[in-house]
Amino acid sequence: MKERFGVLVFLLSQAALASRDPEVVCSYDPVEAAVIEDVILQCHLEPPLDATDMTVKWSRGSHNQFVHLHQDGKDSPAEQKEHFEGRTSLSHEGLTKGNLSLKLSSVQLSDAGRYRCSFHTEKVHKSCYVNLTVENKNNTEEQHRAFSHNIGVSSYAGIIAMVVILIVLICFVIGTVCGGTGVVCSACECLGLCVEACMRACMST
Repeated sequence: MKERFGVLVFLLSQAALASRDPEVVCSYDPVEAAVIEDVILQCHLEPPLDATDMTVKWSRGSHNQFVHLHQDGKDSPAEQKEHFEGRTSLSHEGLTKGNLSLKLSSVQLSDAGRYRCSFHTEKVHKSCYVNLTVENKNNTEEQHRAFSHNIGVSSYAGIIAMVVILIVLICFVIGTVCGGTGVVCSACECLGLCVEACMRACMST
């Protein structure tokens, strides 16, 4: 008797779920992607429902630009905005399980924004939103390399400046001690050439 009662409760609960309109659920956290990468914008039906023959529409922005449209069991690229042409797709196997997620390929900086996932039937019209942020990692890496290079150049220039100052001091000390003899002049000429070479090296960095 208890087993029959349990089976009855299960069947009633399943019937209640089947009769309830599905909810469209999106990822709450912003989706992050890098330029050129592929990204998945998560969206699914709860409870799961075969959406193969139903209308699934992805759009972006306040003007609802068409990103991807699936209706009558197939994709409709004619409605798609040219910017996204050939770069969007839905999993047809996933649609049978209520998975409405959009794959966006070769992401561009201009793809960033708020996307809307919509599900339509004769009686149901529901949607949710996903935010996509796009980062140019290549540009970031170039900026990091340039910053590191500038630090290296600054350090090198500082060392050269210290060497030049030291050479000038040595020349001054020799001139003071030796009183301007020929040896001193030769030494100073040599040091002067060293100073000139250091200055040229500094200017070339």
